[in-house]
Amino acid sequence: MANIEKTDIDTLASSSEAITRQTSREDTNDRMRKVSIVNLPGQNDDLERQPTRLSVVESIRQRLGGRPECFKNSLQEVSFVAQATVAMAANPFLTGATSTVSATIGRELGMTQGQIAWIAASTTLAAGSFQLALGQLSDLLGRRMLFLWGMGSYTVFVLLVGFAQNPFWMDVVLGVLGVSSAMIVPPAGGILGAAYGKPSKRKNLAFSAFTSGKSLGTVAGSITCGIAAKLFNWRASFYFIAILFAVFFLHALWAVPSVETFEPGEPLKQRLSAFARKFDALGAALILFGTGMFTAGITLGPQEGWASPITLPLMLIGVALVVVFGWWETRCAHPLMPPFIWKDRNFTLLSATTVFGYMSFQASSFYLAFFMQEIRGYDPLSVALHLLPQAIAGLLWNILIGYTLHKVNNTLIIAVGSLSYLAANILLSLMHADSSYWAFMFPALVLNVVGADFHTNVSNMYVMQCLPAHQQGLATGVQNTLNRLSATVGVGIATAIYSTADTTAQGMAHPMLKFTRTFEVSVAMAAVSVLFIPWLRLGTQGSEDNTTVPVAEKKDAGAGERNDSIKG
Repeated sequence: MANIEKTDIDTLASSSEAITRQTSREDTNDRMRKVSIVNLPGQNDDLERQPTRLSVVESIRQRLGGRPECFKNSLQEVSFVAQATVAMAANPFLTGATSTVSATIGRELGMTQGQIAWIAASTTLAAGSFQLALGQLSDLLGRRMLFLWGMGSYTVFVLLVGFAQNPFWMDVVLGVLGVSSAMIVPPAGGILGAAYGKPSKRKNLAFSAFTSGKSLGTVAGSITCGIAAKLFNWRASFYFIAILFAVFFLHALWAVPSVETFEPGEPLKQRLSAFARKFDALGAALILFGTGMFTAGITLGPQEGWASPITLPLMLIGVALVVVFGWWETRCAHPLMPPFIWKDRNFTLLSATTVFGYMSFQASSFYLAFFMQEIRGYDPLSVALHLLPQAIAGLLWNILIGYTLHKVNNTLIIAVGSLSYLAANILLSLMHADSSYWAFMFPALVLNVVGADFHTNVSNMYVMQCLPAHQQGLATGVQNTLNRLSATVGVGIATAIYSTADTTAQGMAHPMLKFTRTFEVSVAMAAVSVLFIPWLRLGTQGSEDNTTVPVAEKKDAGAGERNDSIKG
């Protein structure tokens, strides 16, 4: 009997030990799945505390946020963010390419200074004028479809630029190219805004890459055009750009997901019917002709005379049409630019700050490249190489802003951007014809792009949060319309100053004077950008605990205005 009891006790003890070992193994496996450290007893010290693949992926997901469901895998996500960056870079890419060879094109085609200025202005003007309409169009008819149409048409028309035989051909086709570039930015931004609906570090990085296209595109275009023009001629640069964007178009067929406001499978006829009911055609026409006529008047003023029968009516009618556009948007049921967003004090102040800052950036960038050609006598490749620091700095600043947007008060970021604009243009205005590149142009290039990148990142993120998910394409259109039109007006004003100074006796005797005057105007524009900052109240943007309610939703709820800060 004693032996039986002893055997039972041994059996129970063995079973208890087995259960304990099994429980220990299950606990260990559970810890391996949930934590990033594996520390199993009995292993060598050098094998202890090794991260598992699963734990690394989970750690990255927790730190950055999860991948949006519209992307099948991480490769497609990265590919689309790259496509969105190319979309943002398309217009600046063309501006950089043409500014590098503008003097060469002008001499070969017999262009006046006003026509040379329109090489850059026609693209940005067309892009800005059509941006709002195309933003609304992308939300109504389909973001992916509009993106592909834009990328394809961009490829075709940039090829036609290479065959230009006269100033009219050059400026008109470049204007059409501006429309093509405007077709791809709103859908790209709309897909990004809808895909990354919740604030996260992943969203910040995606949008910092998206906005980096603005600064990277300018210098990438300059380098591409400079190399092609050096090896062949200025026409070859446009042939190469056509080949490059043909590759981007083919890649977009796979990379761009379908993130639409309508239900999958909804018939095109039904979407066209909704488009006919909701598209603000009158608003599109008013903003197109208003901005176009005003900018044309500014550009023609120095040549035709400010009180001439051509210049003065163009400017007055242009201003009148823009005013009528503003009035019409308050009456239209589906406006291109929703009036309620202007009731948000921060949005209004932020827009004014970025507009004047970008005016100074584009004006000084265009005439700095022209200065290198006219005064320094650099060939296109040399111009591109001297502008290269701006692209490198722009990339680094965008990486920095992607990691700090959710940590640093955004008012401070905007202030740093505006002051950088001001410092850069002061340096350029103090520069002489033979001044050191490293003492003046190099720091000016680095500082100028600080303003462009900081302002664009903050303003893009802010306006995306002002409008709901079904209007993200329109949100992108609003911001880029302000940027493109400010760029056109900025270059137009600088051209007017340049042409006026060039016709004076002092300007003819001192070729550097007209460039100094344009840089001084850029200083004034940057200074105006600084004036709005004391009244700006922004918090941080992009943290996961930052759940901003779109202005439209607050309006519907009767809240009226948006809070003064995004994050308290």
